[in-house]
Amino acid sequence: MKGNYEIWTKNLTKVYDKRSKQTRAVDCINLRVEPGVHGFLGPNGAGKTTTINMLMGAISITSGEAYVRGLKAGSIRARRMIGFLPQDPIFYGNMTAHEYLLYTARLFGLKKRDAINKTEELLEYFKLSEEKKKPISKFSGGMKQKVGLASTLIHDPKLLILDEPTTNLDPIGRKKIIEYVKKLAQDISIFVSSHILSEIEQMCENVTIINDGKIVLINTIQNIKNTYSSSSDLFIIDTNGNQMVLRELEQAEGVLRAWISEEDTKIHVVHNQGEKLQEIISNLIAREKIVLKSFYQPEASLQEVFINLMKNGDG
Repeated sequence: MKGNYEIWTKNLTKVYDKRSKQTRAVDCINLRVEPGVHGFLGPNGAGKTTTINMLMGAISITSGEAYVRGLKAGSIRARRMIGFLPQDPIFYGNMTAHEYLLYTARLFGLKKRDAINKTEELLEYFKLSEEKKKPISKFSGGMKQKVGLASTLIHDPKLLILDEPTTNLDPIGRKKIIEYVKKLAQDISIFVSSHILSEIEQMCENVTIINDGKIVLINTIQNIKNTYSSSSDLFIIDTNGNQMVLRELEQAEGVLRAWISEEDTKIHVVHNQGEKLQEIISNLIAREKIVLKSFYQPEASLQEVFINLMKNGDG
């Protein structure tokens, strides 16, 4: 069972004792991370980094269990399976990209020739070959993050764990890192923690949302969006006579609000009974002989769902 998952935890818990006061940073979470790209979401202080540190073996587990690809989290064998990029990677600034990757490769036990070949391969992959003799201290934030990503791949891991990989990057740098993550995901599983929800939506297939150390929701992004879209009271309608339809809807039973959006020139209607609204529109079509171009509920964004869940506490 555990071996079927990239990450498997049972009642994983971390409690900090500070001056006779206990803080439960992670509270009995059960993760089931399958192959692919899995997002790990939560506001600052939700327990994301603490969870990752336990998976890496960087901090002790207070109680519960954690396994990486069937191996006990924190063990030497489990750590060799992982390529880890922390939120704020620290480099030896006087080293060049080539020297740093070569150094990392040797730390992982690669033989000299293998280390050189892998370093050159990764510099080429991340388009850093022309800058490989330049000190990392002279690199931009985006270039440093590419060096960091390259270093996570130096030992051919089976799972990448990325903690806030686009933090402090400008829009161009974020875009490039997202593109690399999506490209890498074709060959390797990725567990990515972030609070930038639009980026998680671009990168991930599945997502776990955590708050106050507890799991709020685990599902595919598409299922989450479908569920919250279908529970919305907002409908969008487009016809060949939107102004006339709007006047009719403003007087119709159950319509809480109706307007024509300046952005898409379609009718936006807030109605708490979708079937009743469909009936109203059907009657209008028959009576006024209008042409219905579209009638749908807009898809909820991951950000809207997240805000909803945080607002409601435990979702």
